[in-house]
Amino acid sequence: MKTCLVIGAGKFGKHLAIDLCEMGNEVMLVDRNESKIDELSHRVTTSEIGDYTLYSNLDALGIEDYDFIFVCVGGFQDSLVIVDHLKRLGAQMILAKASSSVHERFLNMAGADAIIYPERDSAYTTAVEYSNRKIFDYIKLSEEDGIYEIEAPDKWCGKSLEKLNIRKIHNVTVIASKTSENKISAIRSADYVFNKNEHIIVLGSKKDISKLTKD
Repeated sequence: MKTCLVIGAGKFGKHLAIDLCEMGNEVMLVDRNESKIDELSHRVTTSEIGDYTLYSNLDALGIEDYDFIFVCVGGFQDSLVIVDHLKRLGAQMILAKASSSVHERFLNMAGADAIIYPERDSAYTTAVEYSNRKIFDYIKLSEEDGIYEIEAPDKWCGKSLEKLNIRKIHNVTVIASKTSENKISAIRSADYVFNKNEHIIVLGSKKDISKLTKD
């Protein structure tokens, strides 16, 4: 479980906050628009109304306590001001929404640690990535299923696919392995033995992958 602050309850921020919360994280959602917060307050852990371009309002949120802070406001200048304030307040990880390469460059200069493009990265994919640090990549196939890149669990290392009986026990399908050099090889044999520190590509539901990566 992570503690997350989402600043901005627009289309992307709204879905990001809801997805993060549904994945078991503690989520604070803030926005200056009272109607948006009233609409979403029951879908997140906590919420507040205010102008968070103001340093004092951000300071009151206890910025250092959050694992991730997502800046999802739409305005170019407002997002830069907020990122700059967050950096000065000691934020651990700032992820900011960009609308263009120029916007991205200025956000990086202001102190953002990572940039999110809503047109490229869905809210759900972003939520998956920052909810579970054992998940390194994700492709959504349906509302329930996806293909995930995860680290091979320690207890799998040195054991074969057949011996672990992964599909029956964990209800996921192992598709491929990925080396540290980013070489992907399909796993076709039940005799395949998992290696320490390798990544594996698996197909499964959100629920089953969540259980697997928490083991």
